[in-house]
Amino acid sequence: MLMNLIGRIWSGALIATAATLSLAENSVAQQTLPLHEKRASASDLKLSGHLPGMPKSVVRFVSYSDLLKLQQVRLTVSDDSNFKGKAEISGVYLGQLLQTLAVADKGTLIAAICDDGYEAHYSAEYRTAHHPILVLRVNGKQPVRTSRRSDDGNYGPYLVSQALFVPRYRVFAYTEEAQNPNGVLELRFEKETKVSEATKPPGAFAAGSLPIKGYQIARENCLRCHNAGAYGGHKSGKSWEALEHIAQANPTTFAHYIRDPRSINALAQMPGFPAYDNATLSVLIAYFQAFVAENGSR
Repeated sequence: MLMNLIGRIWSGALIATAATLSLAENSVAQQTLPLHEKRASASDLKLSGHLPGMPKSVVRFVSYSDLLKLQQVRLTVSDDSNFKGKAEISGVYLGQLLQTLAVADKGTLIAAICDDGYEAHYSAEYRTAHHPILVLRVNGKQPVRTSRRSDDGNYGPYLVSQALFVPRYRVFAYTEEAQNPNGVLELRFEKETKVSEATKPPGAFAAGSLPIKGYQIARENCLRCHNAGAYGGHKSGKSWEALEHIAQANPTTFAHYIRDPRSINALAQMPGFPAYDNATLSVLIAYFQAFVAENGSR
């Protein structure tokens, strides 16, 4: 009885928090953001993709000082790996940024592109659930871009964070992860349908099938460092097609690499996922094998 009461109170608090954040995002008066054709400073944020009234090939830049003129949100975060312990952040909701730029919220995926080729991806569903923030200040100071010596640390010129992250789902041993990139140089606005077309397994698969379960993991985890054609990160240097053929030719090596990359390649940058059990690895393998089974060779 007591546990049920606590659960209802906790759920109510989360709903109230989400409602407050949504209200804060949607109540912003219409603001403008000057866009520039050329980068004038190392702290300028690059914007690309589907910008209203512009060809997709066109890029624009927005200055740090102009971003500071937008309405800011201030939060204290304690579960972001970019910071040691608690940190006070301030910045702009990604949803607010879309509104300011007149980019459609529905159907738009925002890719945050980092200086090392890593990408984080924010679908409309993710933004609604977690309210990610483009961080402009950390503990009152502008994040500074520094040389990368590891994946730890507060790297500028931009980061993305959010309030307390509560995962929405689990696929075997994989739990939805917070997307908190650092070293962000660019935001690219993509059509979610196009990204889905590039990553969804070909063929007709039921909602609970192994390839579809693997798809849910791959599109949110693997796509950060591996590119599927024009979409996804380039940190790893191995494309979606390469993963497909490794999974098909040597699924055992594929599974071992995911669990402990450095046991196979001492120079591997990829973090290991030792908690992934056989069921989790099997759906990832089934997902990537589905491409080869359908197309023979891509």
